[in-house]
Amino acid sequence: MDLAICLTAVLLELGAVVLLLRRSLWREYPFFFLYAIWLLFANSAILLADLRFSYAYAAVYWYVDTSDIVLRLLVVWEVFRQVFPKKSALNRSFSKGLAMVAAGLLAAACVAFWAYQTYVLPSLASPAQARLASWRPHLALDRSFGFAEALMILGTLVVARYYGVTCGRNIRGIALAFGAWASISTANDAMIDLANSFVPLFYYLRPLSFVIMLVVWIWALWVYEPNPPIKESEGLELSRWTEDWNRTISTARKLYGHD
Repeated sequence: MDLAICLTAVLLELGAVVLLLRRSLWREYPFFFLYAIWLLFANSAILLADLRFSYAYAAVYWYVDTSDIVLRLLVVWEVFRQVFPKKSALNRSFSKGLAMVAAGLLAAACVAFWAYQTYVLPSLASPAQARLASWRPHLALDRSFGFAEALMILGTLVVARYYGVTCGRNIRGIALAFGAWASISTANDAMIDLANSFVPLFYYLRPLSFVIMLVVWIWALWVYEPNPPIKESEGLELSRWTEDWNRTISTARKLYGHD
């Protein structure tokens, strides 16, 4: 079962890379393309280790999965830069704010991971829990960063929805599938800490949801449908709203300082 899931994932990743190369889609979505290439090589290494070097399988799996936690940010960035193009008023208005929110979420994820390692992990002293001790730091890291990445995707889509920005089929499929998988992965990791009985579920729920994400990605990339350009009128309206908001904040600060 594990081998079948891994082989299916590699084939789907190969299909996603081929679709990105077709009609030069990799030029439109370069950061997502880099992540797709990473997934293909990383999971191919895991599959090879499982078939030929079983003694190294665990080490290869955990090193690959730990690296993947950071590289997922390529998908988050691709979604943001496509939803809010560089020269748009939306990008000028929200890039700094969303960057600060993203930095805060990542800092919170690091703090949560440190707190788990420092205070929670040493308290897991039962024999059954001790057998999982080598997994738990990684699962805590995955859970913390996965939650932050899911929130960043959700925040980008919510802001886009609020301002009437339409997402094309490509980015909509990539973002929704990635956000759903990151959420499922985070919840799955959290369940393992609640009870050891959830460990068998970890073996199948997370990889199966990953395969479903790849299927949605292939569907999304099957037809090239980029985000429609943002109308200039929307950009001007947002610019006026931003100027009014900044003026309000500046006035409030002056009044507060005067008081």
